[in-house]
Amino acid sequence: MNGVGLVGRLVPAYLADQYFGPLNTLIPFVLTSGLLIYCWAAVVSPGGLTSFAVIYGLSAAGIQSLFPATVSSLTKDLQKAGVRMGMIFTTVSFAVLTGSPLAGALIQERNGDYLGAQVFGGSVMVGGCCVLVAARLARTGKKFKARV
Repeated sequence: MNGVGLVGRLVPAYLADQYFGPLNTLIPFVLTSGLLIYCWAAVVSPGGLTSFAVIYGLSAAGIQSLFPATVSSLTKDLQKAGVRMGMIFTTVSFAVLTGSPLAGALIQERNGDYLGAQVFGGSVMVGGCCVLVAARLARTGKKFKARV
């Protein structure tokens, strides 16, 4: 996943900068990642796992590169950008710190089966996508072609 992450970080950033805007580019990457986490449950072979890792790695890397740019693009007053960035990353840190132990508990509860953690991870990602769509609607209204 890290190897393809280089391409997965550069291409979405270029698309966001030149064409769509960071938030508009981030939304499909988060949705795709969430759906791919659900699809992870269907992987049963080493070749399938490699394919999954490559495709998911591209999508997840896009999220990592677009997240800070999206936070900055939603801030109108650039003097507040650093404070808002710190607030967002502080909030995200709690999710990052609790996600792995929660997934581990779900795996342990199912005696080593990953299905519970996969469903949890996919659901959280799709829920995050819904929050991003709500943020876009709050920013632009129902204007479809807005570059945000």
